[in-house]
Amino acid sequence: MMTETNEKEDCMKRNVWLTVHGEQQYEGMSADSSDLRVRGTMEETCDGYLLRYEETDGDGKVTTATRLALAPDCIILTRTGEVTSEMAFAEGEEHTSFYAVPYGTLPVAVKAESVKWKLDENGGMLALHYAITIGGQRGKCALRIRVRTEE
Repeated sequence: MMTETNEKEDCMKRNVWLTVHGEQQYEGMSADSSDLRVRGTMEETCDGYLLRYEETDGDGKVTTATRLALAPDCIILTRTGEVTSEMAFAEGEEHTSFYAVPYGTLPVAVKAESVKWKLDENGGMLALHYAITIGGQRGKCALRIRVRTEE
């Protein structure tokens, strides 16, 4: 009798470089963008991938830990630290949650217009385009992340 091997047992956490590019445009405000290149980890899960990285201030102190859970139909972005939030992105769907910063907590609603990702053991990319309403203010945002394994 043949036994089926579980390939997931061979999967492991990999150290990666993430290049993060974010764009946002809120009503009545000028467009803003940010770029970040940071080390993180990539881990294969039973239904996708898990990316983790930490943002630091100018002194190297960790300010926010970011976790992206990538599944076939949804990406969940969780941030903890100076900024705390959890946002779910499923194409065409609206999700509500919260956005907590040092001076208070605001309700946030996101409606994903486009959710794309493609990762394998060597890295890959993800791209999100979404409408956001945070504390009553509406905007459009984009997030692109390129993932490369460390050589």
